[in-house]
Amino acid sequence: MRIYFEKLSRDKLLRFIITIITSVVIFNTSSIITKANTDIKFPTGTWQGIVDGKHGEGGLFYRLKFKSNGNVLVIKQFGDGEIKEEKIWENKNNKIIIKSKASDVIKELDNGNLKILDEKSIEYNNGFYNTIFKEHKGTLSIIHWIAALIGLITLNELFRRKKLAAIGFFFVLPIIMIPLWSSNGVTYWFKWIKVYSAVAGSVWFIFVRFTKIGVEKWSKMIVALILSANIIEAVVQDFSMGNLPNILNGIAGVLSIVTLFYGWKEIGPDNSKEKDMIWEKMPLLWIIAYDVWNWTFVYLNFPGSASLQFIVILSSTIPAIFIKKGIWLQARAFTLAAWFMYYFTFPRFTESVELLVPRNSIFMIGISLLSIILNLAYAIVYIKRYKSETKIRIKEISTDN
Repeated sequence: MRIYFEKLSRDKLLRFIITIITSVVIFNTSSIITKANTDIKFPTGTWQGIVDGKHGEGGLFYRLKFKSNGNVLVIKQFGDGEIKEEKIWENKNNKIIIKSKASDVIKELDNGNLKILDEKSIEYNNGFYNTIFKEHKGTLSIIHWIAALIGLITLNELFRRKKLAAIGFFFVLPIIMIPLWSSNGVTYWFKWIKVYSAVAGSVWFIFVRFTKIGVEKWSKMIVALILSANIIEAVVQDFSMGNLPNILNGIAGVLSIVTLFYGWKEIGPDNSKEKDMIWEKMPLLWIIAYDVWNWTFVYLNFPGSASLQFIVILSSTIPAIFIKKGIWLQARAFTLAAWFMYYFTFPRFTESVELLVPRNSIFMIGISLLSIILNLAYAIVYIKRYKSETKIRIKEISTDN
């Protein structure tokens, strides 16, 4: 693979990108063609999907376990927690009619809001709320979980070593793919901001690595500000939810922003062949506290995405620990942008292979408390380090005078 990319010319890269885009378009187009047959055979089993909520709702995750005896177990995960309800269902003219009990809470799936498009797709349309449910298969989800980790780490290594591959992926694809992404039903504001902020960060880091601006102090400050902006986006979302665990985690995010600027003046490309953008003074404790905060944010706001976002987080922390010190932020930008580009291209598939992460009020409070404790612990370390280094600088100035 390495030899292949070394020989890859610009023309070959362009043909490669066009082939990828063509394949993606064909795949997505074929997946939305519905059958004209009015008698679609609907298999029972487990189906799931993510519904983008309104501002302050985050993501709504549904898992439907259809049984041949006419019962269906509906699991709904949302900002406040999780609800499980047993209901009755039937297939009438390719519409799934779900009947809830008077005491049930989940009633938005009633009234024929579920339509069978084909044997692999169920459309949910309830005004603002809509998605496509796909069948969930546990074995495939585990395989995908592992493959996602390997794939993201591999892509990060490719973008480290091959400038042309990084340019093609982050400069060209995000523009070409806009028509497809905008037609794939991803509507939540945070996801759109996240994909392009991660891409913008990757683009800037490439400039820092391979142009003269990498040695300028203002460009280093922009690197740190890109990371802080990434955290601010999530903090705003957390506070907009208004729940106690979200507020606690939002405070942890604020602490993460306040303490992230340590050693920012030393950010820049190293002297290696890869010219990695290194932030050597970024402490491992800050990275771990960030990782816990970030996964907690996803778990609280977008429960249906929690399992795969754990993998995305790992894909940048592993290189920072085992491949090269100081490389975390570069790896974080590359893997996060690559993941969101993949998700925007195949949103319904990735939602169908998400694993169900248990959700209850005790764990929600517990993980948010862990997030704030870790970030507070690093804040204390940060303050002590800042005071110690300030004293040393003052002493050096006094000695010089």
